[in-house]
Amino acid sequence: MAAGVGSALLASCGLAGSGDDEVVTITFWSWISGSREIVDRFNETHDHIQVEFEQVPSGLGGGYSKMYNAVRAGKAPDVVTVEYPQVPAFVTHNVIQPLTDHNVEELRDQFPEWAWNQVALGDDVYAVPKDMAPQVFLYRADVFEELGLEPPTTWEEFRETAEQVRAERPDTVLATLGNNDAALFAGLAWQAGAQWFDTSDGHWRVDATDDSSTAVSRYWDEVIADELVNIEPVFAEKHIADLQQDRSLGMVAAPWMLGNLSRFVPELAGQWGAVQLPAWDGTAAGNYGGSTLALPEGASHPEEAMEFARWVATDPEAVAAAAPVSSAMPVSHELFDSWETELEAANPYVQGMGLPEVARAASESIPPDWEWGPDMTEGFARLMDELTASIGQPDGIQSALRRWQQATVDQLRLRGFDVRT
Repeated sequence: MAAGVGSALLASCGLAGSGDDEVVTITFWSWISGSREIVDRFNETHDHIQVEFEQVPSGLGGGYSKMYNAVRAGKAPDVVTVEYPQVPAFVTHNVIQPLTDHNVEELRDQFPEWAWNQVALGDDVYAVPKDMAPQVFLYRADVFEELGLEPPTTWEEFRETAEQVRAERPDTVLATLGNNDAALFAGLAWQAGAQWFDTSDGHWRVDATDDSSTAVSRYWDEVIADELVNIEPVFAEKHIADLQQDRSLGMVAAPWMLGNLSRFVPELAGQWGAVQLPAWDGTAAGNYGGSTLALPEGASHPEEAMEFARWVATDPEAVAAAAPVSSAMPVSHELFDSWETELEAANPYVQGMGLPEVARAASESIPPDWEWGPDMTEGFARLMDELTASIGQPDGIQSALRRWQQATVDQLRLRGFDVRT
């Protein structure tokens, strides 16, 4: 978000410190895989701070509501997980506090520009980037070899490869895309250079029908109409059966999805490859997930909470603790080597597929100017509804984005935001 927007767009509050030299116990709320293991490792290696972990529902599944209610009731935990799209809403609702007084700027050089921009709103930084999800293309390397195919490097090649797959195996598709996955389509638009939200001129601008978004939506409308991909919930029963029976050969994915693959189709370990996402013009990726660590307003021990958040985001011990149960990619570039080593040792799905190297390169190509709106919990829910209703119909994604943009503008104006289109 553009510097200088500050109080004109987002509310911010101060921090209180703690001078207690005794052992301090803090609370951490999250649902992210590996969180409990990270807490256990922190507690084993720290004497002056101990962390009590509470598993909460996923953010959109009730976790965020629980956090909002706790802050309003004066019973806030000390640290919470917040996904990137929700950070602006947590700020506008005064649920999390700025971290600027905790020397968070010292961490800036460890993170890619785009990730830092996701948590730096106005003149303050409101969260510490923990993990990220650069989009990559996962494909069945064994079947590609059998069919004499090469993984596509451009979206034009993606279509050509999908046509080859259909010609060789009429009951098989190159890939499956979620029919109601708003974050997936946001990432694809992000990759192409779209900016659905923009505050660079001091106002909220909303535009999901720009040239980049229109090109992406038109492309997928045509690919879907020609039945070159499956459009259905990923990792649902049919998708899992398609994976097991070699009827779906790829996915637009992110590193965290390796955990789902290893859980649902463990028998396919060692048969996948990973490459950069097919490109439009040059090499770029969107981001498709990831999370931050934030301190709620009213947290009892902000100094100790910040020390824990810093350790989780920057210490190799945190990566080692999470690797056996999570394939999420750390944001700090100083942890990439540790992540690659620990992940490949712990997860047979990753061994030999080149995912860490591909994901590292993808993370460095993500356009830095993407912003999220002031309420993406509602925004994603509305977009999922629109996509579910229209995808697969003529111009379905394009019409869904048009309706979503207008509804988003109307809703934000009702809430008092100064919105331009």
